[in-house]
Amino acid sequence: MQSIRVVVPLSLACLLAACSGDNAEKAASGAVSKAVELAKGAATGASKGVEEGRKASTSVDGAVIVSSGEELRAALTGNVLATKEDESTQVTLGFANDGGAPVRVTELSQGNHVTGLDSDGYACSTLHASDEFTVPPKAKLKVELSFQCADKALATVRLYDVEYAVAR
Repeated sequence: MQSIRVVVPLSLACLLAACSGDNAEKAASGAVSKAVELAKGAATGASKGVEEGRKASTSVDGAVIVSSGEELRAALTGNVLATKEDESTQVTLGFANDGGAPVRVTELSQGNHVTGLDSDGYACSTLHASDEFTVPPKAKLKVELSFQCADKALATVRLYDVEYAVAR
């Protein structure tokens, strides 16, 4: 990141010294665009590297790491256990792990992977969702979430791309 702070101003100075008017604007725009693209790519690459490293190595407790809908469907069975409405809608999801290793569901709030939907398919505001949870082997776990829907009742909770219907 330090090198970007040096390279971008230096590149801009060189480009702008050789240009004037519209050419200077285009040169500056292109240089800044490339710098942003580089920084964004580095951040995305680092995030993917962390995820791949986390999945490739065994966690301290031997947990299976889940970070997609496909992995969630393969590792756990889930359903809506209860809903409670007041100023927001609190939902209790239940997850069952029939396997012999813990299952850790990760990166829920980081990637906006928790979504509440009303009956028309409009997204509700997610007020509370943990970033991860771990279901012990051969056990069940209750997970609490809360949502604020504008003018309709919560109809579906989505984790990654797995949908759980909210009974009314």
